Amino acid sequence: MGSGSELELPPGFRFHPTDEELVNYYLCRKCAGQPLAVPIIKEIDLYKFDPWQLPELALYGEKEWYFFSPRDRKYPNGSRPNRAAGTGYWKATGADKHIGKPKALGIKKALVFYAGKAPKGVKTNWIMHEYRLANVDRSASKKNNNNLRLDDWVLCRIYNKKGSIEKHNVAMERSKMTKYPEILHEQKPEMTQMPPPHTDMSSMDSAPRVQQTTDYSSCSEHVLSPEVTWEKEVQSELQWSSDELENSLNTLDNQFINYMDGFSDILDPFGAAQPQYQMDQQNMFAYLQTQF
Repeated sequence: MGSGSELELPPGFRFHPTDEELVNYYLCRKCAGQPLAVPIIKEIDLYKFDPWQLPELALYGEKEWYFFSPRDRKYPNGSRPNRAAGTGYWKATGADKHIGKPKALGIKKALVFYAGKAPKGVKTNWIMHEYRLANVDRSASKKNNNNLRLDDWVLCRIYNKKGSIEKHNVAMERSKMTKYPEILHEQKPEMTQMPPPHTDMSSMDSAPRVQQTTDYSSCSEHVLSPEVTWEKEVQSELQWSSDELENSLNTLDNQFINYMDGFSDILDPFGAAQPQYQMDQQNMFAYLQTQF
């Protein structure tokens, strides 16, 4: 940062001119040889220094610094400027902006500083806004072919995007890229296809089963647990006396005989031509055994 006490600036002074003010009140007067109200912009050959060296050379500035600088040609007979500066070079970016209405008095160009040699320089955060006069004949002089001067004066604003004075060591940057090549070529993890889920049916037998706690009906209990059912049936069996059992059997035999009378035509298809016989219980079972 330059010393403001050398300029005898009033307290609280801030220098934040607009693009029109820089062209009208500073660049035009400088190119015309007229004095400035306050000599706050230093004259320097900006292309001999790296951008991080310029803040110490400026007369005034906190986060941005202003300079008047000449521009040289890259080729003796051309109009292309020489952008090499210090240990790197300035590279133009974006479109030019015309300053002044209705007629443009100046042209604003934005540039970015690259550390190292072109075209393999390392991009930095240093930015320059270059203001030059418009409608100026910059053709090379035919009388003097050694004249490399393109502009006597251009106005430059220098600042860092991060708001700090960053220094770039090209050798260190290249050593990092050589030592850690993955920084430049980041390898992305390969996507592998997962195999489809496999269901092992054999493992189902060994899988734990949930204990069934639902209370089913007695019919289901007979099917699922016949042993338990048989025990219940035995425990609930009624005790019959000999007389009651004989009467019950006689009643059951009479009901069965009456029921079988309805199937006499099926069991004996020639029953219509044969006489009817009164069969007791033993003869009836003997007859059924001979038929089947």
